[in-house]
Amino acid sequence: MKAENTKPITAQTRIKELLDMDEVGVIAALVKLNSNFSKLKNPILRNLLARRVTISDACKIARCDVTSFLDTMEQIGLVIDRKTSEKYSSPVIGIDFNRQAVVFELDVRPFLNKNQDPLKEILKIAGKLRKGERLKVINSFEPSPLISLLGEKGFLCHTDVIDLKLFLTWFEKKGDDLYFDDLLAEEPGQDDKVLFDEVLSRFVSEKIIYIDVRNLEMPKPIVQIMERIEKMAKDELLYVYHKKVPVFLLPELNKRGLAYIIHQYSASRSDVLIYGNELKQTPA
Repeated sequence: MKAENTKPITAQTRIKELLDMDEVGVIAALVKLNSNFSKLKNPILRNLLARRVTISDACKIARCDVTSFLDTMEQIGLVIDRKTSEKYSSPVIGIDFNRQAVVFELDVRPFLNKNQDPLKEILKIAGKLRKGERLKVINSFEPSPLISLLGEKGFLCHTDVIDLKLFLTWFEKKGDDLYFDDLLAEEPGQDDKVLFDEVLSRFVSEKIIYIDVRNLEMPKPIVQIMERIEKMAKDELLYVYHKKVPVFLLPELNKRGLAYIIHQYSASRSDVLIYGNELKQTPA
């Protein structure tokens, strides 16, 4: 059912807000406007990106004019705030591609095809970059968690969408004082088992939600986990069966003020407990 468009749309409106108003109509109109928006037909990519991406961001990725985007939304009956949109200037991409720079390239698709996590390799290269140098990451989806992670570390970021299965994400180092020792630390292992069991024992069975993402391909594990987190009550615990330590997920949990404990049983199994702030303190 189409929701009423009570809040006027501007360039800063997130794509999720549009889809909440009229998912079918919005997607059909945008695909007709620009074929790059056909990625919204994919429910996994839609759930992963829509919450974070604004109209301005989407237009930048799809190389579409913001005014044309807003015109299209107006044509399907949504209310547009023209004055606010005209005053709003899209954030500068930051990376000046007219300037020649040293570029290091990493194709992470072979890692993902082997169920290997490419994050440490990415961070090793990023940590060695000099000011003004760039890293180009080739992937089959937009690595939003990585963009958030390196963006917080002071990197300029930009993604080129070639097609639904080819994304080129660029990272440029802004300064020389960027360190990755905290991100390259050893992953949690067997030493966390005591704490893991202690936290698990605090929850009654009715309050524990179990999900198994071990057989899912990227980015489906993080999408499914985030969807369950959105529905969790404060007194519930999410028990995730994973095949590896979900390093891309951890910054997202920190942002939401959630605690997590990881027990790595083997090279192909890592169990994760995710729970709320009220139990975040370490057990005595």
